[in-house]
Amino acid sequence: MFRSSQSLCRQALARPIGRSWLHENTRPRQLRRPRQFTTSRIRLAEPSNPPTSTASTPEPSPQPLKPTRRRGLVYAALFLSLGVIGGTFARMAIAPPTLPAKDSVTDKYLQKAIQAQGAALSIVQQLSSDPSWESWDAYSGISTSPSVEHPRGLSWAQSRITSGPMAGSNGLAYQRVFHNASTGEVVVVVYFGAGLAGWPSVVHGGTLATVLDESLGRCALQKFPGRTGVTANLDLQYRAPTLTNNFYIIRTRPVASEDDDVVGADGIRKGDRKLWVEGTLETEKGKIAVDAKALFVVPRGYQLQSLADGF
Repeated sequence: MFRSSQSLCRQALARPIGRSWLHENTRPRQLRRPRQFTTSRIRLAEPSNPPTSTASTPEPSPQPLKPTRRRGLVYAALFLSLGVIGGTFARMAIAPPTLPAKDSVTDKYLQKAIQAQGAALSIVQQLSSDPSWESWDAYSGISTSPSVEHPRGLSWAQSRITSGPMAGSNGLAYQRVFHNASTGEVVVVVYFGAGLAGWPSVVHGGTLATVLDESLGRCALQKFPGRTGVTANLDLQYRAPTLTNNFYIIRTRPVASEDDDVVGADGIRKGDRKLWVEGTLETEKGKIAVDAKALFVVPRGYQLQSLADGF
C-alpha cells in the first residue's frame, strides 16, 4: 500500500506542469517543421517603366484630325467668310467710298486710264480692224462749246443726260460705237462707273434703260432717211445684275418686217418711219444681262432735229 502511494507520487512529480490528465491518454500532437532561414537578401521588384536608353527615340507622328473636328473648322471658316462679305456690303451701303469730283485732276486721270483699257479689249480691236465696220466715240459729233441758245449757257453735250451728268470716270467713262452699214447692226462697248449704282456695286436699272434706249435708237435712226425719230415702245427684261466698274457690250440689230416696203398715202415707205430694233446687254464673255426690244417712229407733223454724225 505504501509502495503504491509512493509510485503514484513519483508519477505525478514526473508529469509536466500544465498537462492535464487527459493528455496522457491522447495521441501527442505532431510538431511543425521548423522554418528554414537563409542569409540571402530579398529581391526587389523591378520597376514598371524600363530604363531609358541614351539613344534618341523618334517623335510620335501627328495624329490626323477627327472628322468632327474637321467639320467644325469648315463651318467656322464658312461663317467667317459670310460675316466678312456681309459686313463689307453693309459698310459700302451705309458709307460708300468717296468718288472723285467731276472734271477734277483725279477724274480726268481715271477716265484716260479707263479709255486705254477699253481700247485694248479684244472686241474693240477685232471690230476696229474689220473694214465692214465703221467706228467712233459716242457723242464725239456733239458740240462741247457753250451755246448761246441754251438758257444756262451750257454746251449741247453738257445739256444731255448721257454726255452731261452721266459722263466722267464715275459714269459712262467709255463708249465706242461700231456700225455695219450692210447689215444695219450697231455694237456699243460701254463702261459703267461706280456713280451709276443703285444697290452697292450694281448698276441702276434706270441707267441701263437709258443707255439701251439710246443704243437701240442709234440703230434705228441709222435706217431712217431723216436721221431722226422718237421711242414709241421700250421693253426690257433684266436677266442678271450688271456690275459697276466693268465693261459691257450692247448688240443691236433692226428687225425686218414684210410691211417695210409698203408705201403710204404720203409717199413714204413704212420702213422709213417705223422700225423695231432688238438688242442685248452682254458681258465680255457673252453672258446676257438684259434683253431689249424697242419701237421707233418718225412722228408726222413734227420737225425734229436730225441725229448728228458721231452720235
